[in-house]
Formats: sequence, structure tokens, C-alpha cells
Amino acid sequence: MKAFIAGGRGRVGSPLADSLEAKGVEVVSGGLDDGIDVISGKGLAEALVGVDTIVNVLNTPRFDAEGAISFFEGAINSLTAEGERAGVRHHIVLSIVGVGEGDASDIGYYLGKVAQEKAVRSASIPATIIRATQFQSYVPALIDQHTVEGKVLAPRSFIQPVELGEVVELLAEAVTTLEPGSVVEIAGPERFYHDDLFRATLADRGDDREVVTVAGQEPLDAMVPRGPYRTGTVRYPIAGIPTA
Repeated sequence: MKAFIAGGRGRVGSPLADSLEAKGVEVVSGGLDDGIDVISGKGLAEALVGVDTIVNVLNTPRFDAEGAISFFEGAINSLTAEGERAGVRHHIVLSIVGVGEGDASDIGYYLGKVAQEKAVRSASIPATIIRATQFQSYVPALIDQHTVEGKVLAPRSFIQPVELGEVVELLAEAVTTLEPGSVVEIAGPERFYHDDLFRATLADRGDDREVVTVAGQEPLDAMVPRGPYRTGTVRYPIAGIPTA
């Protein structure tokens, strides 16, 4: 088996490559550092020779709707066109729990992920979508994103962070055993409120930023699973946070 990881040197792609190689899968890393531009198609045809499965864990720093939609749709279209010519049989996409429901998509980045899911579903290569909640290791960065003028504005809505390694193993499982066409969601074992999680995380790090609870713009459960999902076993690394 041979897999191409679009975004193979990133936060998810790098450990995924290690996991797949340990399972005997030949891995081709696909990103700008590899001389491959998925959006323009530069180097893509050569990289996909002999590939059975594409794993798409590409990300973009663009949070505006136009930029995010253009990036995620463009990547799907390029990977589909070259993948079809190469005989790729399975396209796995990492997405986000909640965006598929459509009511969390007023944020530009989420609109991009919604567009990504629609594009891969309608493409010619059979697809599997893996949706994950927020990574536990990303919570400090999430706090920074919610900081305005030195205060952390935290919604009283649910968050159920998952450990990155468990997402990586689910993606590896999708490559090696899951039939194309699946949609699998994964979330951590504990559900919190954003403001409680943020306060505990800041306290643990010795960060004295004030957390201000604000009304959320999305439904309370917008970004946590609403149906069946895979439950991770690794708890958030700070004990004593009230669960929701």
C-alpha cells in the first residue's frame, strides 16, 4: 500500500507518516517543503504515481471565507484531478466536528471546511471524512485567539478536546482498514465549557489573563458531536476542571 499525505510535514501529517510507515505503508509526503504545490499542481502528478490513498490534512492560515473556501476547494479539485489520472482509489479528508451540521459555518474558516466536505463528497474518487474536535495541545493557541485587549473572551459553550495522537491513529486506521464512504467523528473523553477550560489552562500555566464569559454566537453544542462518535481515552492534562 502506498499513501500520499497532503500536508505530510505538518502537525498532523508528520506523526501520521510515522504511524503509517510503522504499519508497513509506503508514504509520500506532499507539501511545499517537498517541492509539491497541491493548489497549483506543481510536482503532484509525479508524487501520485502508484499511490492507492490520499490523506488530506492540509491547513491554511486564512480565516476569511473567500480565502478558506478557495484553498480547501482548490486542493480537493487538484488532488481529485491528478489522483484520478494516477488511479487513486481512496481520498481521506480530516475535517472538524460541527462544520458538517451547517450551523457553525458563519466563521470563514468553517465555511472553507464545509466547502471542502462538499467538494470531496461530489468528487470522482471515493472519500472518507474524519471529523475531530479541537486538539488538546491547541487549547493555548485557541485562548490567544479569544484574547482581546488582554482579556480572554470565552463563550459558555461546549468543547470536548481530543488528544492529537488518537486522531492520527484514526486516520491511519482509515488508510489501512476503513472502507471508502465512511464519516467518523472523534472527540475527547471529557466535555467542558470553554470558559472553565480556559481559566484552568491559564492557571496551570501561571498566566494571569482574566477570562470573561461571553454569549456564544453558535449553538451550545455546535462544535461537539451530536451523533455517534469515537471517544478518545486520553484525558485533558489538567485535573479538576468541571465537566459540562
